Amino acid sequence: MHQRGVRENNLRLILRRVSTHGPATRARLATVTGLTKATVSSLVSELIQARLLTELGVRSNGGAGRPGSVIDIDSDSHASIGLEVNVDYMAACVSDLGHRIRYHRVECADNRGAPRSAVDRLARVLGQALDAAREAELRPVGVALALPGLIDVSDGRLLHAPNLEWSDLPIAGMLAERLGLRPGMIRLENEANLAALGELSFGGGGEWGNYVQISGEIGVGAGIITGGRIDRGSRGFAGEIGHISVDPYGEPCGCGGRGCLERYCGLETMLRGAGLSSSELTTRIGDPTGPISQLVAALRREEPQALRAVGRAADYLGVGMANVVNTVDPDTVVLGGVYAPLAPWLVERFTEALHRQTIAARWVPPRVAVSELGSDAAVRGAAGLGIEAVINDPARVTRLGAEEPSALSG
Repeated sequence: MHQRGVRENNLRLILRRVSTHGPATRARLATVTGLTKATVSSLVSELIQARLLTELGVRSNGGAGRPGSVIDIDSDSHASIGLEVNVDYMAACVSDLGHRIRYHRVECADNRGAPRSAVDRLARVLGQALDAAREAELRPVGVALALPGLIDVSDGRLLHAPNLEWSDLPIAGMLAERLGLRPGMIRLENEANLAALGELSFGGGGEWGNYVQISGEIGVGAGIITGGRIDRGSRGFAGEIGHISVDPYGEPCGCGGRGCLERYCGLETMLRGAGLSSSELTTRIGDPTGPISQLVAALRREEPQALRAVGRAADYLGVGMANVVNTVDPDTVVLGGVYAPLAPWLVERFTEALHRQTIAARWVPPRVAVSELGSDAAVRGAAGLGIEAVINDPARVTRLGAEEPSALSG
């Protein structure tokens, strides 16, 4: 590795250490990284100049020796923008490098079957998020968009989203063109993958080891986290558990298959089974008039129809996830999305079905956890993707240069 590559790798090493483990002195960073104190001092100075690290001042270490100046992530400098489009809403959030959410907006709308008008709305939502970042004096360094479907992450193209009824759309380029952003500055990713990443960055994922997170909305997907990273598979299509067939002669699915798992445990199926309307879906648990809130209310009243619908979904979901657990052997299975607010009525039957069908459960049963972020996980994970890009390549901030008013501008 040539000298520049070595230095960039060391910048990454220092920034990741502080981001992961919190504030530290230069001396402590030298000890844990194995770099010399002079090298660490030079690297820290460069990261401070780039406004990725900041000095907190001298703190006593409580022991012998002279106290050192403590270094931390600079949370008042750069921002990452997260976006999400799902069947019945779109969302945006702004996170600083310290993983503090500075702005969050959800806009309910039916996004099915009209991708170009939805992209127009999304461009407006993104513009508002960029304005919010600038008002907070944060310099945007990246945008990521979560979508419920198959994504070509290298090309910024949505290949197919059955529940949205969208296919073959260069959405990253469409958004960039509408806002005058640099080509390639908007990244696309599957929403279930980003929901799992959101838990790692903003929720309880750090305690779960290798995990599979179920992202339940209208459809059902999963994000697989292995060694602290998203496992996308060889072509980026891993985690489409909603299209595991649990009945080859069952109901037709929008993907073209039959008897897909999400036809038996998706939100619309649970609502219909509980006798509730699914005509105006919103997956936001905080909406007191939304069907999910109505379903939770029915469960609290112990209405038999609602209890049967959620119990049946739990059984199917447990069986489907056992196929995944038998294949990838995670430490933890996480219930996310709409399954998080339903967990009090779902976890027991889900766990029973999961363990019954998991071959190793007799000896090492997979842990079952509940998402802390619920339906916010994907949009936060999208913001986390930009933060991770900066942590993995601090030099990219320098390469973007001082191109104000926006580092994203074309």
